[in-house]
Amino acid sequence: MQALIKNKYVIDFFATVMFFTRIPVKWSFFSDKAPDLTKAAWAFPLVGLLIGGLSGLLGDFLIFLGLSIFLSCIIAITLSVILTGAFHEDGLADTADGLGAGGSPERINKIIHDSRLGTYGVVALILGLLTRLGLLLTLVEHGYSLVSILSVGFASGKLAIIFSRNFFNSSRFAKMGSIVGIISQKNLFLATLIWALPTLVIFPFYGILLGLSLMALIISTIGLKSEKALEGITGDILGAMAFLAELAFLFGIIIVSVTVN
Repeated sequence: MQALIKNKYVIDFFATVMFFTRIPVKWSFFSDKAPDLTKAAWAFPLVGLLIGGLSGLLGDFLIFLGLSIFLSCIIAITLSVILTGAFHEDGLADTADGLGAGGSPERINKIIHDSRLGTYGVVALILGLLTRLGLLLTLVEHGYSLVSILSVGFASGKLAIIFSRNFFNSSRFAKMGSIVGIISQKNLFLATLIWALPTLVIFPFYGILLGLSLMALIISTIGLKSEKALEGITGDILGAMAFLAELAFLFGIIIVSVTVN
C-alpha cells in the first residue's frame, strides 16, 4: 500500500486533483515535497475525465429517474462548477475583462487581477455557460450520454492547457505557481493518449478532427492576442483557453453529428 501511495503516477494524479478541484486531498499523505505540476501535466486530461465523469454521472442518473434533460444538464454543470470552484470560469471572466478593455500590458494585467467583475467578464461568463448548456442539450438529443460528453469535454480543455503552454510564451505578469513550465514530449504523448482513448471510442472520427481544428483556432486566436497584449500567457488566460477549447471541441462534434443524421 505504501509503495502505491508513493508511486510517481499516483502522486502526479493527486497533485492535479488538488490543483484543479475542490476535492480534499491530504498532500502530506503522498509526499513531503511541493507538487510539481509541470511533471504531473500528463494527468491533466485524466482529471478532466474525473470531473466530467462525476458531473455527467449525476446528470445521467437524474435523467434515468425521469427528471427533464434540461434540468439534468443544469445540475450536471452546477456540480462541475462546485467540483472545480469555477476555476476556468474565473479565468474566462478575468481574461474577457482584461483583453476586452485593452490598453497597456500593465493596465490589462491590473484589470485581470481585479477582484471585481466587469461587463466583458459578465457577458463572457453568461454566454459561455449558456453555450455549454446548449451543447449538452444538443448532444444528448443526438444520443450521447452526459458522462461521455462532459468527461471528454473537460479532458479536451485540460489537453488544450498543456499544448498552449508549450506553444506560447509565458507572460512576465504570470504569477509563480499559476502557470506550469514547458511540458516534456513524453508527458505530451501520455496526456494525448489518455484523452484519445475514450474520445475515439465515443465520438465519430471526423467530428474529432473538426473539434480539434476548432480548438486549435480558438487557442491560436487567444494566444496570439495575449502575446500582443500581455507579452505572453498567464494562468487566467490558460483557464479561458481550457473553457473555450472544451466548447469548440463539442461544437465540432455537433456539426458532424447533425450533418450525418
